[in-house]
Amino acid sequence: MTRRIVNVPDVSSADDPFVDLPAFEWVRLSGLPANVIERKIRRPRLSRYRAAWAAAGAATGDAAVISHLPLMTAAVERALGLRGRTPPHLAFSFNFTKLPEGGKRQSLAKAFARVARFAVYSGYERQLYARHFDLDPARIQPVVWTQDAPELAADFPHMDGPYVCAIGGEGRDFPTLLSALARLPKGIGAVVIARPHNLEGLTIPANVRVLANLPPPRTWALAAGSLGVLVPLLSRETCCGQVTLVSAKLLGLPMVTSVSEATGEYVDGREAILQTEAGDVDALVGAIERLADEREVLKAAAVAAVPRERALHDRSIWADYVARFLSDVA
Repeated sequence: MTRRIVNVPDVSSADDPFVDLPAFEWVRLSGLPANVIERKIRRPRLSRYRAAWAAAGAATGDAAVISHLPLMTAAVERALGLRGRTPPHLAFSFNFTKLPEGGKRQSLAKAFARVARFAVYSGYERQLYARHFDLDPARIQPVVWTQDAPELAADFPHMDGPYVCAIGGEGRDFPTLLSALARLPKGIGAVVIARPHNLEGLTIPANVRVLANLPPPRTWALAAGSLGVLVPLLSRETCCGQVTLVSAKLLGLPMVTSVSEATGEYVDGREAILQTEAGDVDALVGAIERLADEREVLKAAAVAAVPRERALHDRSIWADYVARFLSDVA
């Protein structure tokens, strides 16, 4: 009898190609809103709890469950408890922009106590989450973020003149970023692609163009025409930025990012990735100037590194990780 795998992401569609393991029977669900009521009522997030309840209902016999993102993991564990079921549960994409405290931390820790394994995207996060949620570190096993290179829109125009491109909003230090962009030499522009709330209360320099809700192919077409991608993180302890970093690496784009415990394995030793200390405006200005002054050398280094980065972040790595989990809990 073919073993059933119940896969339930929080913010991806049910047909998202997570991993290729055709030997199993896959039940693919999604925590995205599926009707008018779920789209209208945002808190509580009804679609998450509907998907979690469906996942628990499908977890019969020798089924295993894979949830994605911590809040979906907690919702699934609570639904499994209500149904009296205890399938092996893999918490994938177990990552926090900001660690919960107080009653929320206690509530989540109680749910996480029953999860068999947690997949995090850096070695640093293993001890961080183990301490915070009182988990056995052996149950937290890192796996690198994997993906294909982003698609590029063919019909999206680049900005006039040289410019840098800052992408993403989670864990980003926008005050430091905007302060640095305001001090760039005349003639160097910037595009900031983020959510509107990321920039609330901040002054946008005259040389900066802000874009929001841009489809990924257009975002990365803009990035591809830039001097490089900027990923300024809040602190050394910020556990964000991997998706942007990997996307830029796979496209052969130079970068500037902040030193972070959670991203070091993604950027250390790369000639085309310049690192600065978080919050250091002077260092960020200097690194961006290097993107302009050394553009040909840095671009060539970024392009030359693409084959190695492609192998490091190949999606088959996730398939192997999931297969090992299923073998361990067989």
